Amino acid sequence: MSTRRNVTAGLLGLPALAAAAPAAAETNPFSEDAARIISYTLYAEARGEPFKGKMAVAAVIQTRARLDERSLAEVCLKEKQFSCWNEIDAVPDYYPSGAGMKAADIRARSDCYGIAWVLMSSRREWDYLTHFYNPNKVTPSWARSLRGVKTIGNHVFGYMD
Repeated sequence: MSTRRNVTAGLLGLPALAAAAPAAAETNPFSEDAARIISYTLYAEARGEPFKGKMAVAAVIQTRARLDERSLAEVCLKEKQFSCWNEIDAVPDYYPSGAGMKAADIRARSDCYGIAWVLMSSRREWDYLTHFYNPNKVTPSWARSLRGVKTIGNHVFGYMD
């Protein structure tokens, strides 16, 4: 785990996950630490999206966890998987304390926290989605390889084998 990501986790009051150690969610699927990591990932990646868009990002996390045989929290913190964990600057100043949050951000944070707990406790398989991106911000080289493409809010979702 890079120092940059550990610092980011520290800014949020979240635990740093060592690469060799199992995540808290692996030994306890109802871990508060894992819920905070997952919910921040959902919030940072999809806070302005409709509920269905947040659920689709959660489906990407679950699919990657199944395919990589990792915990949900490990998938969120895996290097270069979710842009919110790549740069310290990506953490909004108000997020750790909650001070000065707008009503829309409070609702989004609440939605994401709830989705994180449902994701951790759900035994059902969610949509099979492995990738997503916002075409208004970037079109990655792998975008043309996506199958099962659907647009939800500002994001394009799909899967690659």
